[in-house]
Amino acid sequence: MKLSLSTAVVLAILIGLLLPATAGNYLSTRHELKLIDTEQDLAHQRYADMLVLGMQEPLWNLAPESGKPLLESLMSDKRVVRITVNDAALGLFLSANHPERRLGQLRSVTRVINKQGSAIGTATLEMDDGLAASHIEQMQQKFLLTALLQAGISLALIMILLHTRVLRPVRQLAEQSMQLARNKLQTPFVWRRHDEIGELGQNLEATRNALQALLNTLEQKNVQLETDLLSRRQIESALRASQDRYRRLVETTRVIPWDANPTEWRFTYVGPQAEHLLGYPLTSWYSEGFLSSYLHPDDRHLAYELFTDFQHENRQFECRLIASDGKEIWILLIAFNQLDEDGRRRLHGFLVDISERKQAELELERYRSHLEESLESVSRTLTVSSHELEAFSYAVSHDLRTPLRAIDGFSQVLLEDYGDTLDTNARHYLKRIRSAINSMAELIDNLLNLSSFSRIELRPQPVNLSAMAEDIAEQLNALQLEQHVTIDITPGMLVDADPKLIQIVLHNLLDNAWKYSAASTEPHVWFGVSTINHQPVYFIRDNGIGFDMTEANRLFSPFQRLHSQSEYPGSGIGLAIVQRIISRHKGHIWAKSAPNEGATFFFTLPSPKK
Repeated sequence: MKLSLSTAVVLAILIGLLLPATAGNYLSTRHELKLIDTEQDLAHQRYADMLVLGMQEPLWNLAPESGKPLLESLMSDKRVVRITVNDAALGLFLSANHPERRLGQLRSVTRVINKQGSAIGTATLEMDDGLAASHIEQMQQKFLLTALLQAGISLALIMILLHTRVLRPVRQLAEQSMQLARNKLQTPFVWRRHDEIGELGQNLEATRNALQALLNTLEQKNVQLETDLLSRRQIESALRASQDRYRRLVETTRVIPWDANPTEWRFTYVGPQAEHLLGYPLTSWYSEGFLSSYLHPDDRHLAYELFTDFQHENRQFECRLIASDGKEIWILLIAFNQLDEDGRRRLHGFLVDISERKQAELELERYRSHLEESLESVSRTLTVSSHELEAFSYAVSHDLRTPLRAIDGFSQVLLEDYGDTLDTNARHYLKRIRSAINSMAELIDNLLNLSSFSRIELRPQPVNLSAMAEDIAEQLNALQLEQHVTIDITPGMLVDADPKLIQIVLHNLLDNAWKYSAASTEPHVWFGVSTINHQPVYFIRDNGIGFDMTEANRLFSPFQRLHSQSEYPGSGIGLAIVQRIISRHKGHIWAKSAPNEGATFFFTLPSPKK
């Protein structure tokens, strides 16, 4: 950067005046920012803790309305920009956002919301530091006005002194310096001042004398320069010898260097390894059109691209050359497109024999084709085996039912014809045999149903879940007169589903709610719907015995029961059937519970098409 003396002095004064003030202002601003930042971090953490504690119950019960007052209270702080609460299973649960509050840097804190040892969701709170930045900006504006006023007064006083004591003597020095530059060394420079500039003028006179002596020395140096030129020629000769050694080194490798004239379509240089590559004499490589003549017919278009397409400076492609014995030799051709000193187009590059690699690729391709054929054969075999297994399951179920019916019939005959002659224990044993037969028949039916639900064709149509649930509730109350259960059903719940399959789902879930709430003083079941993230989520809740959430992964597995058969009868396959039907409808099902606090089963289904 070239600066005049006055400009340099002005800059030095400005820096000297403004730098200390700027440093002090910077330290003060940093301290103020640190205090504001610390206060905002404490408020941010405090709000995040309040949000996590306040959202446990609304998120656990899927009740967004009960969590909105807390969000509105936190959003009353103008530093809070956005709050987001997410359910672990369904995604977005609640959110509030004021993007217009974002004036500076946005800070975000995300906390996990836990309930009874399980992570049920996350809460994110974002705050902005724009208000603090505005306060600091006002402080800096006041400092800037004060500093500019101080610098202006100081500059006015100093410029007067600078012009009289510095600038005029400096101009005189500049004129004398120009005389030195023009080699006018005969006139001496006279200075009678005794200050620093006068001393500089006297030094300039000494420089003039030194230059005169230097010119004499340069004449002697010219002789030395001629000697140096002779040494340079010797160095260039050694460099050419080094280049020859480098060429010999390249030509002994498997990488074949080449140069070509693109206008004549011929090589101007090819490494001697090329003769061994194809078996042709090296002189034939320099003939016009050699590359296009000995390229494989399917690859000859590449010769045209090589010698005519100059859009790319560097390019490479794989091709096949025909050797003297007729074999196909795979090579990697690397080409560089450049201009020589005369502006003419020049090609050069390398040839690399890749026959072994291409042979390995072909072998790999044949192996891949064989593997695909094998996989297709295995797939066909698995399909046949699946059909055979299905036929086998039906045959086995039929063969199992035949002896079961015989055993059931004979046991019934024994009870009816010989019941009077049998003692109490014998009649008890016969009744247990018939009960076991009925359980086994039910188990066979359930197994067949479970396997059929993955193959049955879905026939979705609009279904009123509320009406269907009311019919099932009437049936359950009619079958269990000794146990009256209060049920609340939200009206107007409509979905698109297969009515036969979805009735099985509701019957199993409501029957479980009836069964596991029997021990309650006032059994109560709720069937309703909640909207989470614009998606309806249906739930069936009871106030029964509940279960431990650590066992929840066993709920939907066949024959996995959380309670003993003696306490609550059942085959242990109902929830597995429910889960499979919901999955066929592309929905999800999950549960939440706690011991002696009831259980809630949630599931999603497609909404009816409008």
